[in-house]
Amino acid sequence: MHKPFVATDLEVLTITPTSAVISWITRSHRGRSLLPQPAFTDTQLWVGDADSTLRLVHDDPMPRAFHQVTVTGLEPGREYGFRARSGGIQPLPGLYTTNRHTSPERVHRFVTLIPPPGRYLTTIALANDMHLGEKRQGIVLGALPTSVAPARGQAGYPRMMFTAMLDELDTTHDHPFLVLGGDITYDGTSDQVALARQLLAGYGTSQDDWLAVRGNHDRPRRDGTDPFGDAFVAYQHMCANQTPEGLRILGIDTTRGGGGGWILPDQLDHIRACLADEPDRPTLVTSHHPVTHDAALTSPAGPQFMLRWRDRLAVQRLERRAKGVFLHHTGHTHRMRRGKADVQGSHTEYFENAACAAYPGGYALLHLYEGGYLLNFWRIATHAAEEWLFRSRWQVMGLMPQLTLGTTNDRNHVVLKDLSGLHSSGKPVPLELQV
Repeated sequence: MHKPFVATDLEVLTITPTSAVISWITRSHRGRSLLPQPAFTDTQLWVGDADSTLRLVHDDPMPRAFHQVTVTGLEPGREYGFRARSGGIQPLPGLYTTNRHTSPERVHRFVTLIPPPGRYLTTIALANDMHLGEKRQGIVLGALPTSVAPARGQAGYPRMMFTAMLDELDTTHDHPFLVLGGDITYDGTSDQVALARQLLAGYGTSQDDWLAVRGNHDRPRRDGTDPFGDAFVAYQHMCANQTPEGLRILGIDTTRGGGGGWILPDQLDHIRACLADEPDRPTLVTSHHPVTHDAALTSPAGPQFMLRWRDRLAVQRLERRAKGVFLHHTGHTHRMRRGKADVQGSHTEYFENAACAAYPGGYALLHLYEGGYLLNFWRIATHAAEEWLFRSRWQVMGLMPQLTLGTTNDRNHVVLKDLSGLHSSGKPVPLELQV
């Protein structure tokens, strides 16, 4: 019997110690349109202990095409089963990473995370690739259907996504310190930079509430002006911050003249001197370009799109000497990915975070404990964001999500690390972590 629509892209997106976020879409058969059209129907989700009967935890008759459910009240370290339905149809995983034989989407089971030992200290938000001023999402190759134009009413999608993220961080996640890993604008124009500063001013002040580094889209203009440098940080200058908890945050400018990147000698000397001062201090580093050969060789755009090789090694060697550097956050590739260090003896996790501006469309929360950290990716959950995510999912003829979503472990993981040198923020444990 011919089904009236397709239910697909089942994703167990976020898994915390006490909650999970499960999403899927319903769409019509492609037909004559290059882009699949939304099919609006109901949302149902059943969840239960892996070895017990599932119970209906969400039943929403409101017709929608993007279905996302947050399940709360779970227990850390337990396995849960789930089933989703829309219009009586069970959604299937739509990507390679979600369709592996062990993926939660295939086995319809997931295991909640166990927080690191010790006291909760603080939470840091990680975001990148907001692309304020962008008109189309994806790689623009002339008339080829590799990029996606916004639908009517979605022309301001970068601002909409950025604003929704800031609102969620402020109201849902108790206003964590925000680290912005570049490509805040699309062209680095004065208007785009002014809009970025306006939106961030609504979140707080630089250094107290947020820190930003430059991405390749934020580079100086061809006429010699540098609006981004005037409003944020000068070209090829490192920025540094220390939070009230004692966490050191370093921001590195890796931008060059095009898509690829470099770090000029003066900035490298500044990084070296900063890390040599208190090398054991717990430190988070952010840069727009990934800093490993592993990232460069696995990026579909190729090594020429990445940080030049000698600078990758230079940064990794400096971070190896500074034992306190536990995480290096980057953007640029728009993908969720835990990378591999190239230098022996590295103790730093190299993490690529997905784009805010389009699919997967979100940010990461880094929860710090005395005994390590817990990282989760969160998708922006407003109705307007969901509509844009449905559409932007089809960039690069539907192949881009295969490269960007990452595995469950890329998006949600715990790392044991001695962070006892930090002080507690005094804030209550976030709701998604409360047992």
